[in-house]
Amino acid sequence: MKAIVSTTRVYHFCAGHRLFRADWSDERNWETFGPCSYPESHGHNYTLEVTVRGVPDADTGWVVPPTVVNHAVEEHVMARFDHRNLNQRLRLEYGATPTTEILVMELWDNLVETIAPPAQLYRLKISETSKNSFEYWGLQDARL
Repeated sequence: MKAIVSTTRVYHFCAGHRLFRADWSDERNWETFGPCSYPESHGHNYTLEVTVRGVPDADTGWVVPPTVVNHAVEEHVMARFDHRNLNQRLRLEYGATPTTEILVMELWDNLVETIAPPAQLYRLKISETSKNSFEYWGLQDARL
């Protein structure tokens, strides 16, 4: 029996967003999103944890070379979202506003294909503030 090991790498990026629905009144947006609906937007210093799992390679001992994860995050997260406006960058196919819940699902979609077998992307966690963090395990965790 081969052991499955998880490894997590941590990254930081900054991005801004405005939580609002253009089809809603200012009052409804305020009631729903509060100060996050201000037209001027706001930003966060995000911490992204990328967890990959698999059987460690017999020659290197790695589940996946760190450079593989670094390259994937650089190409699919940093180049696309760092110091950008999420309202303009997210596809929003999962929801109408660029919340961090939507961001974590889109980042998953961007990264899942770049982590090649035998390793696999296992979990993403984004901390938006010291009080708010969001985790996603892909559709295998869709139990709702």
